[in-house]
Amino acid sequence: MAKRRKNIPVDEKVETPKEVRLRARDWERNKQILMYVVPAVALALLLIIGGAVNELLIKPGSVLAKVEDKTIVTRDFWKRARLQQVNLQEQLFQYQMFSQQFGGQDFFASQISQLQATLASPISLGTQVINGMIDEDVIALRAAEMGVSVSDEEVDTALWEEIAAREGALTVPQATSTAEAGVEATATAASFTPTPTATAEPTVAASEGVTETAAAEVPTVEAPTPEPPKILDDALYQEGLTTRSDQLKGAGMSVAEYREVVRAQLLRDKMQDVIGDEQVSATEEQVHARHILIRIDPPVVDETSSISGTGTLSETIVNVAPDVAASAALTDTGVLSDTAVLADDGIMTEVEALALATQIRQRILDGEDFAALAAEYSDDTGSGANGGDLGWAKRGAYVPEFDETVFTLPIGETSELVKTQFGYHIIQVIERDENRPKDENTIAQEKSQAFQTWLQEQVLATNIERPEDLLSKLPSGLGQ
Repeated sequence: MAKRRKNIPVDEKVETPKEVRLRARDWERNKQILMYVVPAVALALLLIIGGAVNELLIKPGSVLAKVEDKTIVTRDFWKRARLQQVNLQEQLFQYQMFSQQFGGQDFFASQISQLQATLASPISLGTQVINGMIDEDVIALRAAEMGVSVSDEEVDTALWEEIAAREGALTVPQATSTAEAGVEATATAASFTPTPTATAEPTVAASEGVTETAAAEVPTVEAPTPEPPKILDDALYQEGLTTRSDQLKGAGMSVAEYREVVRAQLLRDKMQDVIGDEQVSATEEQVHARHILIRIDPPVVDETSSISGTGTLSETIVNVAPDVAASAALTDTGVLSDTAVLADDGIMTEVEALALATQIRQRILDGEDFAALAAEYSDDTGSGANGGDLGWAKRGAYVPEFDETVFTLPIGETSELVKTQFGYHIIQVIERDENRPKDENTIAQEKSQAFQTWLQEQVLATNIERPEDLLSKLPSGLGQ
């Protein structure tokens, strides 16, 4: 039987004094490194966590601006800024499409350039948004004082109309209104008696042996039946709303939040109507006149001169050489258009112009027809072709000398010669109305201007705290 081997103890290695000193030195060095590294890592982690908390919790919830006691929170500003970016990008795309459809014409160059500049400048876009939000709060304060509000039903209607426009459809109320307008237009057209049109008889040359035949029948071409408008039903609305919701998510905004944006715009529109109705009259004093212009060569005008004191006349009235036609003439609103030409049958000195104007005026006083003389002699060929008729114009529409005459001259009388920078005028007032209704475009423009002036006054009168450093408060990715 084999004998068991006894476990022979192995001698443990004994460190030399030198190795002990080295190990102790390494331990001290590593301990010092840990004393610096651990706090640094901890500080870095704290900074990262703190930055994340600031960006995700503290900064978004911070107050960016105040309007009286109402605050504008940074988070809401970010959403509105991104929404505005999306909207401007949509507008830019549409204008670029229009430009391509019109063969690359420059009709939309100004709009495209302005949109591109705003989108490329985050601070410009952000300033536009924060100013708009402040205006909304000011309007909301004043609207509450005046008892003006927007209902949920009005917001619903606006959303339906927006989705309908995006889907190329009409809402039921819009379709009904369009149909009623079509019926009314058809009834109006049917009430007119058409003017008979003379029919040319065929000419027969018998000497050439041409046999008379019946007039060739013109084939009747049936006009294509227009397709009925697409009506926005519930299913199409939900589909469009889902698409819009996806766009809003890109801006970090929910549909419920977007409804409040729509409400603010509707409230602005309502207040514009209220202020406009208070400050803008639907009627104004207007005069219907005609004139004959005998121009002095060279006319005493520059590139910005015009008969209109409002500066709305053509800017192409310049010192015109005899062989150059200036694109300008008076329109039916008393405004120089850019489609007619001033007559220039030769150079006329002021003395000659005065003599001719005096002679024409005397012929009118002697009973000759004003309209015929205007057509023959007036250097304003635009109105001259219409017997010198300038149409209706409001007070202040003409240069002072002309304006003063047409609003003081008795109806039907012939004025003395009136000299302006354009030459000598012979004027007759056809009719005058102290309360003539303004056209819809004029009323809309005046209401818009009145509201803008009112809003500026309200903003100045309101306690507003604006952000001092808006650039640092912009959302990340804006302008990209």
